[in-house]
Amino acid sequence: MTRPLRIEFPGAIYHVTSRGDRREPIFDDDVDRDRLLAIVAQTLQRCDAQMLAYCLMGNHYHFVLYTRRANLSALMQQLNGIYTQAYNRRHAKVGHLFQGRFKAILVDRDSYLLEVCRYVELNPVRAGMVESPGDWQWSSYRAHCLQCDAPCWLNVDGLHGYLLGKEASTMALRRRAVRRYVELVAAPQGRSLWEQALRQKIYLGDDAFVARMQARAGTGAALDRSNDVAKVQRQQQDARTLQQYLAVSTTREEALWLAHAKSAMTMTRIGRELGLTTARVSQLIKKHGERIGP
Repeated sequence: MTRPLRIEFPGAIYHVTSRGDRREPIFDDDVDRDRLLAIVAQTLQRCDAQMLAYCLMGNHYHFVLYTRRANLSALMQQLNGIYTQAYNRRHAKVGHLFQGRFKAILVDRDSYLLEVCRYVELNPVRAGMVESPGDWQWSSYRAHCLQCDAPCWLNVDGLHGYLLGKEASTMALRRRAVRRYVELVAAPQGRSLWEQALRQKIYLGDDAFVARMQARAGTGAALDRSNDVAKVQRQQQDARTLQQYLAVSTTREEALWLAHAKSAMTMTRIGRELGLTTARVSQLIKKHGERIGP
């Protein structure tokens, strides 16, 4: 049976799940869970991505990921591969830990991002493991509700911004966002999120969202039809030069980000044209990416 496509592009948001082989546990204890989160931190930094929500269960996990680059498959291959090696070393095992390839669904951020985060953090409650999402240590719910310190790789402020429609820049605004999020998570659910909005197994959004994503797939997004081996890409890059981006952008950081994301200019090439080091170019591109956020 043909597997669903994976569409990858800069600025995408995904709901990602990965299950244990034969649905067996992927964690033996909390040491394993801590190890996975440490690998998550390293991988997100290396791949220039952010986590918006997560939940670690017994034989699977849920992530809501924002990717600044078209690199979800590479990110997940690295994350699951490193964790499998660490798990097998610790428990003196060999072979596969995860069942096939991970599952990824593109999320319409304007309509369903908050609902997906709610769904992810309610998993332990639905499974009967705890009575309240705040009782489960291994999810992002406590950090979103300011009940614990958030790891640097979890974009709590970004989620709060979606709740308020603006940046949650003060503690008063953060508390208001927390109240709204607690109410959202506690609200009774009507129709299943997936029955209501899932399209073609990979889109969480309405028909207009599907059309936009399919159009993007034909004009610059990487398509992964693989069994985690072969990848097919269709790419039609913007042909503008760095100087043209500099002429139309409001900041230098924006121009560098556009040149890198839209015209696929390498950071080395950008640095050479501007007399900057590659590390400095990377910093400026990342700065603009953080400003525009998920």
